[in-house]
Amino acid sequence: MEKNILNKKILLPVIILILAIAVAIYAVNAGKTKSVSKEVSFSEMSEAQKAKLIKDREELEKQRKEQLGEFYVALPELGKEHEKTTVKAKALYLSANVAGSGFSEENVDYYAKYILAISGQSGEAPDSSRLNQINKLEKALAICKSTEINALVIDVKNDDGLVAWNSNIAAVNNVHSNWSSPLKNYEKLMEYLKKNNIYSIARIVTFKDPYFAKQMTAHAIQLKSGGVYKDKAGNAWVNPFDQYIWKYLVAISEEAALRGFDEIQYDYVRFPDGAKTYNPITEFPGRNGLDKDEGIEAFLKYASNELKPYNVNMSADVFGIITHSWDDKPEDIGQTWRKIANNVNYICPMIYPSHYGSGNYGFAVPDQHPYEILRMSVMEAIERNAAQNNPAIIRPWIQGFTATWVNGHITYDAKTMASQIVACAELGVDEYIVWSASNSYDPMTFFYQDKVNKNIRKAGEDILARTPEAALMKYLDAEKSKRYSTLYLLTPLGSRNADYDAFVTETEKKDVTLKSYGLAGIEKDSDGTFTATVKGSYSSASAGKTAEKEVKYKIVLEKDVYKIVEPEIKFE
Repeated sequence: MEKNILNKKILLPVIILILAIAVAIYAVNAGKTKSVSKEVSFSEMSEAQKAKLIKDREELEKQRKEQLGEFYVALPELGKEHEKTTVKAKALYLSANVAGSGFSEENVDYYAKYILAISGQSGEAPDSSRLNQINKLEKALAICKSTEINALVIDVKNDDGLVAWNSNIAAVNNVHSNWSSPLKNYEKLMEYLKKNNIYSIARIVTFKDPYFAKQMTAHAIQLKSGGVYKDKAGNAWVNPFDQYIWKYLVAISEEAALRGFDEIQYDYVRFPDGAKTYNPITEFPGRNGLDKDEGIEAFLKYASNELKPYNVNMSADVFGIITHSWDDKPEDIGQTWRKIANNVNYICPMIYPSHYGSGNYGFAVPDQHPYEILRMSVMEAIERNAAQNNPAIIRPWIQGFTATWVNGHITYDAKTMASQIVACAELGVDEYIVWSASNSYDPMTFFYQDKVNKNIRKAGEDILARTPEAALMKYLDAEKSKRYSTLYLLTPLGSRNADYDAFVTETEKKDVTLKSYGLAGIEKDSDGTFTATVKGSYSSASAGKTAEKEVKYKIVLEKDVYKIVEPEIKFE
């Protein structure tokens, strides 16, 4: 088993050769959308140029086969490279079993007409006698055709660790993780999605993989006493620090990209929960002193780099609570918002109200308050993103099921589910994914637009519903109490170190500290910023004294969030 986080000896030559070919074919950055250079288009090259490029590619593939071994996946065919697509995805989740169940376009069109009719969009409803003949896949495709839903999240590797189709990857076939292959006839579905401009997202469950952990126990989370650790549900997990596992996951991702998926989505990109219980009794070969969130961050960087030649987007699912917690505490599952958001295109917090415990956000039964839970959690996500230079787009998972196991639960019907989308829309978050394990979706959920309050934001407030004064008071309280995470979020990007740990170190070394404060006044400046006068008690370590001072704080709007520019305070 390889111990290094990145095997540079293997990766660098491959990356250099891949980039060289990419430059010869493309005149654009890999992150751009649909802009193949006409000057170097493969189809417009001379036969001699094509022959040279083909020969170079053959040599590269030969080297890659030797270096990657059982994890080898071919690069995209020359001249047929995938064009990166970017959409504001509004998606439904489908299991591989449902996605592979087959469909009739006639049935899809019939159900789409039915949806348009019952929603009042057009015409009379067709004969309802055929409704019971429409399967779940056909219904999902019809919802895509008749509502704002424009994307599907489809299992390619599921929670059990099973790969959905017949694979060309030796590592998959060696462990026979695709033994059931419910999506083996994927071609027809992928062709339909492309033809109808339905964005396709391949869900790949990463480190929760009981099948692989059972087949190859050396790559599972280990018990110090010997054997494999299993969570409270009896499932073994593979080791997120293990680069062998990384290669296995990336190979499956590359194959999904080759087969037409627009995006690779990593779910369970974390360690098991219940860390306090298992931390003392487990070990993670290859950890090399890293924190768990550093290991997840390293995996995402690795995957992102390896997927560049395939020109697909990448996303990661995170616990809903990650919008609220800081630095992977107290969860200790490897998920820190900024470390994930800075390494993927989309970050997808699973904001299911039923998954929040009593008291969260001030509600005894959060499941009863879908609109409020979504609004407050998404606000926190927006605030965290506003503290980063170029973070991932926020695309929440919303609850599409009734949580009957929750004491005091409510029924999640179309109106209730739509209220979650409304909460997102009012905050400017216009992407979402609906989770229903049963893959049953009420199309009326997606006719919610008249419920969106376009005037919810009051004059003078930022996107977080804070006034300049409220933002300043939050900042001053954090400064006095030394809550560094709040200070980090409320300090403009250009006024602090982007690295949080470095920011904390620098803040702790400051000579002047705030002991008490009071707001004397606040004025709006001609440039749209604000200046606040604060009367405070400040202490200087170097001067060895405390003094009352009247200080001017600047308040600016950055990324639609009010932030505070700390003034320089001098002691004579």
